[in-house]
Amino acid sequence: MPAPTALISIRLSEEQIMSLDQRVGTDGLRNRSDVVREAVRRFLSTTDISSKTFELKIGADLSRTLHRFCALRGQDFASVLQSGARLYMEKEITASNNLDKAIEARLEDVASQQDDDSLTP
Repeated sequence: MPAPTALISIRLSEEQIMSLDQRVGTDGLRNRSDVVREAVRRFLSTTDISSKTFELKIGADLSRTLHRFCALRGQDFASVLQSGARLYMEKEITASNNLDKAIEARLEDVASQQDDDSLTP
């Protein structure tokens, strides 16, 4: 026997409704209500309110590649995306530090050339 349900109303944009309608018929979802119930179920089962979560739109191509990569490696999306974010930040910090060092070295070179008496006529 199914659990009792309550009727609620929500306001959605036309774009959101069109997106809902595109999902009807996939994965056994028969109508908009099924789509919304599944979305709420997924949200409630995967949302950990004790940690920060982000919605990330990565596009169809990258999404397809990520699905295939995770299936091949037996990893979940979250761990792959977390690793990627860490690697990206490390790379950017290293690049920034290298740039700062290069600028400092150049400034020291310019300053030492200005202090060099042999350059004056």
